Amino acid sequence: MYKHILVAVDGSDNSMRALQEAIHLKSKVTLLSVVSAEDAKDAVLHYQEDSIMHRKHQLAHMISLLEDTNIQYELLVVHGEVCETIIKTSQSGNYDLLVIGSRGLNRFQEAVIGSVSKRIIREVKIPVLVVK
Repeated sequence: MYKHILVAVDGSDNSMRALQEAIHLKSKVTLLSVVSAEDAKDAVLHYQEDSIMHRKHQLAHMISLLEDTNIQYELLVVHGEVCETIIKTSQSGNYDLLVIGSRGLNRFQEAVIGSVSKRIIREVKIPVLVVK
């Protein structure tokens, strides 16, 4: 059904659930992890290593899961603004489905800080699976 799935991940439990759902579809997976300016600053201040290398280290358990299930995958770690980068990447023409995790914000939190998944659903042109 889907040949190539883009899965937006950040190493969180929510993105792990998104990856697990994508694995059930038995398609090629691209893990997209966006390193924002704030993430990069945090990596420099606390970990003293390159932010992209730090993110790859954070995603090691996800890569291990893909390898254990024999799912063909690639890892794409890029600097940028999270929503913009996910939207732009999903619209590159290479993907049949975007899978993202939901943080599960309550209505007040969503009104105050917004919802990444809500914006992505609104702007992405390919099918989107939001995993709670």
